[in-house]
This record gives sequence, structure tokens and C-alpha cells, in this order.
Amino acid sequence: METTYVSTAALRNQPRLEIQRIQAELVNRTSELATGRKADIGLALGTDTGRMVSLRNEVGLLETLMRSNGVAAARLTLIQAALSDIRDNASSVLNSVIALPPGFTSAVLVEQEGRAALDRLADRMNGSDGRSFLFSGTDTTNAPFTQFEDGPEAAIASAFLTKFGVAVGSAGAAAISATDMTDFLNTEFAALFDDPAWGTTWSSASDDDLTSRIAVSERVKTGTNANEASLRLVTEGMSAIAGLGLSALSQEARDAVIDATRVRIGQAVSDVAALQSELGYSENAISRANERMGLARDLLTQTIVETEGADVADAKVRVDLLTTQLEMSFALTGQLSRLSILNYA
Repeated sequence: METTYVSTAALRNQPRLEIQRIQAELVNRTSELATGRKADIGLALGTDTGRMVSLRNEVGLLETLMRSNGVAAARLTLIQAALSDIRDNASSVLNSVIALPPGFTSAVLVEQEGRAALDRLADRMNGSDGRSFLFSGTDTTNAPFTQFEDGPEAAIASAFLTKFGVAVGSAGAAAISATDMTDFLNTEFAALFDDPAWGTTWSSASDDDLTSRIAVSERVKTGTNANEASLRLVTEGMSAIAGLGLSALSQEARDAVIDATRVRIGQAVSDVAALQSELGYSENAISRANERMGLARDLLTQTIVETEGADVADAKVRVDLLTTQLEMSFALTGQLSRLSILNYA
């Protein structure tokens, strides 16, 4: 018969190695129980791991797009609110000039209303979302619109003086005929709201609007700018009653200014509504894109969970079993550590 030598050290170390194995497996099973996900994805899935990485990247892209869509949608909501206020402001001015009775007193009042309307317009055009200006186009760091008294008023007064040889609001303005005033409104005055004068007098906005990628292969317009034709018309109509000294003009010339204002602001109200409809399309597109991407994200996430998911019930059973084994191993190791040949000598 042949015997094999077994030392006391070997007897002591074998349980310790078993404890290390049990502890490592217990960590993995505990992780699966806590997360519901396989502890070692690479070991569990093998070559399918690469596909899971790709799916997770797709989910990350969809969630990034949905977050950026939230920012774009919030910006569009603010722009829509500003445009609604601009349209209401213009409608109020239009109602005032339509109902304007003849006379000096009414002319003074409508001049004051025109100035107040321009101040309100500038306030809306220079609005921001806290990070960028809403009506600056792609140049979002600069306020796009100039206050009436900060340059445009002087430009209008200069054009008036050049045309008629008298200053705005002076006594000599009473001699201006309706024909001459209409010609001025259609030429020199109108030119102040066309390029290049518009860009030097009124607006520093970019002509290019912000666009956003709202889906993997879809981009839409998510902003506007102060150079839109409808916003120029609003400004022109309000400036006519605010900056041409209505109270100093003859009734005929005054009527010519009022008529021109009605036409311009009336058209502007309709054009601003059309601009809101255009931006409304972008809002709907963002909503639909988010809905589609939300469904895609949920499906991909479900696939990932089903593939990488661990059996929580089985993990709980394994944790209980391993805990028992670990306790037994500790007890056995303790007993072996106390063995000595001296006890049997």
C-alpha cells in the first residue's frame, strides 16, 4: 500500500482557498441581486457583448437628442410667447389708428402710444432664455434690436430733414403736403427698414436661423431673427406714428401717415401669425421625434435588460447557499487551525 504525505499546512490552507472562492462568488451573486444585471457581462454574453455595447450607445444617443430637444422646445415656447405679444402689441396700435379721430390731441396721444409700442417691441425682441437671445439668429450672444431713442429716432429725423428741409415736429412741417409725405414714406422712410440701413440702424441679428438635429436623421428650424420681414413691417408702422411728429403735420399729411401705418401694421399682424405657424411646425416635429425616439429607447432598453438581466430569484437562493457555505468554511478552518500532533503524543 502506498500513502501520500499530507501536511498540517495543506489542511489549513485548503479551506482558506475555498473561502476566497466562495467570497468572490458571493460578491457576484450579491451584485446581481442588487442590480438585476449579470455581474460579469463579458463572461456571460461572450461574443454578444459587442452588440450590447452598440445598443447602449444607441440608447445614449437617443437620450442625448431628447434632452437637446427639450432645450429647443423650451426656446420655441419663449419665442412663440414673444411673437404673440408682438402681434397683440401691433394689433393694439392698429386699432388705435383705425379709430383715430382728427385733431391735435388725438395725434399727440397716438404718438405716445407709438413710442410705448416701440419700447415694448424692443423689450420682446431683446428677450433671452437666460443663455442666449431669442431673436439674434445664430449670433445668440448679442442683443439684436436697438431701442428707438438709441439711434433709429435720429436716423428717421435725419431722413425727414433731408427730404423736407425742416425738422421733425417743427412749425415748418405743417406745410408738407399729403403727396410729398406719401412719397417720403414709400422711399426714404421705407429704405430705413430695408438692407443695408436696417442692419446699421435697427438690427444686429444674423439672417441665419438656428437649426437643431431633433432625430438621428432630421433637422428643423428652432429659432428666428429680428430681420424677418414681418418684424420689419411692425417696426416701420410703429415708427411712422412715433417718429414723424404727427402733431406738427397738417391733417392731410397726418392722414397719409395714418393710412400707411394701417397698411403696414395690418400686413405685419398677418405675417407674424404666419411666422408663428412656421415655428409651430418645428414644435410639432420635435414632439413627434421625441415620441418616436422614446419608443425606440424603451425597446432597446428592454432588449438590453432581457439580455444582460440576471435571475434575481436564483441569485437570492445562491446568496443564501453561499452564505451558509462560507459560515461552514470559517468554522472548519477554525477547527483545523487548532489541530496539533501534540494533542495526540
